[in-house]
Amino acid sequence: MAFGDKYRIFINGEQRYFASTELVSFLPKLYLFDNQHSRAKLIMRKKWSWFNTKYKITLWDRDIIEFTAAAFWSIHYQCQDGGDLYDVYGHKGRKHSVYRNGVQIAWWDKEMVSWFDGDNYRVIADDDSNYELVMAFCLMLDNKDSSSDNGSTVTVDFGNIGPQAKEFDYAWRPKQS
Repeated sequence: MAFGDKYRIFINGEQRYFASTELVSFLPKLYLFDNQHSRAKLIMRKKWSWFNTKYKITLWDRDIIEFTAAAFWSIHYQCQDGGDLYDVYGHKGRKHSVYRNGVQIAWWDKEMVSWFDGDNYRVIADDDSNYELVMAFCLMLDNKDSSSDNGSTVTVDFGNIGPQAKEFDYAWRPKQS
């Protein structure tokens, strides 16, 4: 299997996951692996859609869930995983928040300028959150907006300047177990 974009994913300073995209594919396909297994923990396949972002996510246990745009203009996505409804909101700038059943569980911020290494994100999440699903949301949105510029020396992202479905909560702090 040939791969394109590559991602290194650290949790608390230790690389625990990596991800990559299929190099040649009509619609992008992303794979998320942990360092312990050769089989992908998640496979994210972009689905064809005129104006909507839509991905099918195949989970480790082979269940399939869908990640789709809930609102076109205001950067809002949803994903139903069993009894849990996840909402991902894009905010002004480069921030996104993740809510599970209406309660915030995570957020991430993309660096405005990245040197030599592609895009860099910092994700803050509750200790008991589904890290793999939160990572998948971030990877899919990065892939959706990606121009495949891995060879670039410098990448610059000014972020969202348009409408937002929900304001960023600067007071939110992650739960620790």
